Amino acid sequence: MNGRTRVGVRWEPRIARHHVREEIQRRILSGERKAGDRLSQQSLAKELGVAQGTVRESLLELHWLGLVDSIDRLGVFVEKLDAPRICEAYQVREVLEGLASRLACDHVGRADISDLRQMADDVLKFAKQKDVQQMGATDHAFHLRIISLSRNKILIRLAETYRILGMAVWAARESKIVHAEHVRIVDAIESNQADEAERLARQHVRDARRAIEKQVEDGSFVPNWV
Repeated sequence: MNGRTRVGVRWEPRIARHHVREEIQRRILSGERKAGDRLSQQSLAKELGVAQGTVRESLLELHWLGLVDSIDRLGVFVEKLDAPRICEAYQVREVLEGLASRLACDHVGRADISDLRQMADDVLKFAKQKDVQQMGATDHAFHLRIISLSRNKILIRLAETYRILGMAVWAARESKIVHAEHVRIVDAIESNQADEAERLARQHVRDARRAIEKQVEDGSFVPNWV
């Protein structure tokens, strides 16, 4: 495979970089690459079948997302993703998702509301089925849909950073409570109650952060990436 081809499909450089970034990110979040591990551009390029420049650009994006750190003359290393870092991401997430919910009130349509309600119901359904991966993926989709409905390109870009550290970890809260909170946020957005939508969204994220903080205090917190 060359730098732009995979399974007979020709990759554009931008698409190749996206796939490389996603693969390195997966290895970090899955624990396959541990905190402190050095990431060799040459080795990754050979293994993934892309140019070193593509790996370098992907690592720069991961540095921006907070997953790796670059040390002069030493190389690129996997960052430590501990509870304090995750809670910091939740603090940022609280503010930005509150703003996103407020702005979404001005742009949401009937189809958007229907989709959001369906996603909220699906999160609960998968939780009852104990399908953590599908539950997490659907929960991500719910929150990202609201962010996209803000129509604020800067906010959407900023959300990419905390999404990795904050939305990729399961806070292990009661599924029925989470569902009720999701529904109330959608109700507020649908009825164009901007203040209430922002308040509810912020409280929703704040409660998730507090759940993680309590697990840390109890000594029971283990990042469960979904």
